[in-house]
Amino acid sequence: MGLNGLYNLASDAMQANSFALNVTGQNISNASTPGYVRRSAILETQVAGDVTYGGVQATGIHRAFDQFTQARLYDATGLSSSADSRNGALASVEALFNDTGGTGLAAPISALFSSFSALAANPSDTTTRANVLSAASNFAQAMSSTSASIAQQRADMLSQAQGVASEINGYATQIAQYSVQITQAQNAGQDASDLLDKRDHLLTSLSQDVDVHTATDGQGQLVVSVAGSTLVEGGVASKLSVSTDSSGAMTLLSQQGNGPLTDVTSHLTGGKLAGLKEARDVDAVAENQKLDQLAYDIGSAVNTQHAAGYALDGSTGHDLFSLGASATGAAATIAVDPSMVGHPELVAASSSAATVPGGSDNAVALGNLATAAIANGGTQTAADAYANIVGDIGLRKAAAQQDSDTRGALTSQVQAMRDSTSGVSLDEEMVNLSRYQSAYSAASKLFSTADALMTELLGDVKP
Repeated sequence: MGLNGLYNLASDAMQANSFALNVTGQNISNASTPGYVRRSAILETQVAGDVTYGGVQATGIHRAFDQFTQARLYDATGLSSSADSRNGALASVEALFNDTGGTGLAAPISALFSSFSALAANPSDTTTRANVLSAASNFAQAMSSTSASIAQQRADMLSQAQGVASEINGYATQIAQYSVQITQAQNAGQDASDLLDKRDHLLTSLSQDVDVHTATDGQGQLVVSVAGSTLVEGGVASKLSVSTDSSGAMTLLSQQGNGPLTDVTSHLTGGKLAGLKEARDVDAVAENQKLDQLAYDIGSAVNTQHAAGYALDGSTGHDLFSLGASATGAAATIAVDPSMVGHPELVAASSSAATVPGGSDNAVALGNLATAAIANGGTQTAADAYANIVGDIGLRKAAAQQDSDTRGALTSQVQAMRDSTSGVSLDEEMVNLSRYQSAYSAASKLFSTADALMTELLGDVKP
C-alpha cells in the first residue's frame, strides 16, 4: 500500500468515526425525548476491488427497535388507560352516594320515616302533618336528583368518548401521513429513523385511546387495527365515531372511506373508550337500576300503608307518592302525589274513620316500615338496600382502583423492557463518545503521519 492508500485509509476512518460521533451526539441530545429510539452507526470494512485494505466506512444507522416489545407496550398501555378511565369515571358516580359529604340518600330516607314517627306522637297537629309532606318531597327530590346526576354523568362520558374518537381520527391521519413520508424516504435511500420515531410515538398515544394492533401488508406498508377494524393502511386512514343504539348504550362505529358505518363495539378491549363504556353502560347503569328499585320499593310500601289509613276528613285510599307501574325510571319520576300537595289534612294517620282525628295507628305502621323488609323482594329494609347500593359502588370503585394500579405497574415493567432495548443510556453513550473520539484522533494522527512521509519523500526528490 502506498502513501495514497494511507491517505485514503485515514480519510475514510475520520469520516466514518465522525459519522458515528454525530449519531452518538444525537442519542445524547435526545435522551429525554419521548418516543426516541436509540441509534447506532453501522461501520463496516471497506473493500476496494478484490483487495481488502482494512479501511472503514459508515454504511447506515441501526435503529434499536423491537416490534414485539413495542406491541406489548401498546397492549399494556391500552389496558392501563382503560382501567384509569373507568376508575376516574366511577369516582364521580361514587361521590353521589357520599353521605358524610352530604350528597347521599341516607338522611332523606331516615327523615321520611322519622316524620311518620313524629306524626304518630301528634296526629292531629297540622304542622306535623305538613312536615310529613315536606319529608316526602325531600325524599322524592333526593331520589330524582341523584338519578338525574347519574344520567348527566353518563351523558358526560358519552361526550368524552366522542372527543376521544375525534382524537383517534387525528392520530390516524398523522400516522398515515408519516407512513407515506417513511416510504418515500426509504425508497430514496434516506434514513427514516426520525419519521419512524414520530409515527411510533403517535401509535403509543393512540393506544391510550383504544386497543392497537400493528402489522405489515404484502407491500411492507403499516396496517393499524383498532377494535377489530382497520384504522390505517399505508397512507389511507379510516374514521371512528361514537354514538348510541336504540337502548341508549354507547356504540363505536368504523367507516372505511365513504363506505357504510360498521358497529365494532363488541371488539373494543382497551384504551379510554373501553373504560368509559364500561363505566357508563355497566357500572352507572347498575347503580341507577338499584336506585330505581329502592325508590319503587319505598314508594310502593308507603303508598300501600298510607292508602289503608284515614285522613282528617275520614277519606281513605290516598297515595302519598306518585309512582309508575314498575321500577324502571322510578327514581327519576317519583314525586309527592299531586292530590296530596298542599293538603296536610289528607295525611292518613288513623287506621279507621272512627279514630279520626286523634288516631295514630296508621302513622305508627308507616313509621315501622323503617325496620320492615320492604326492599328487594322483601329481603331487606330500606336502610339495608341503600347500604347495598353504597357498598356496591364502593366495591366497584375499589376494584377499578386496584385494576388501575396493577395495570399501571405492568405498563411500567413493559416500558422498562422497551427502554432497555430502545432507550438511551447516557453512560453507554459516553463510552461510545470516548471510543469514537479516540478512533478519530488515531485516524487524524495516521493522516498527519502520511502527510509527513509525503513531505519527506518530496523533500528527498531532487530536481
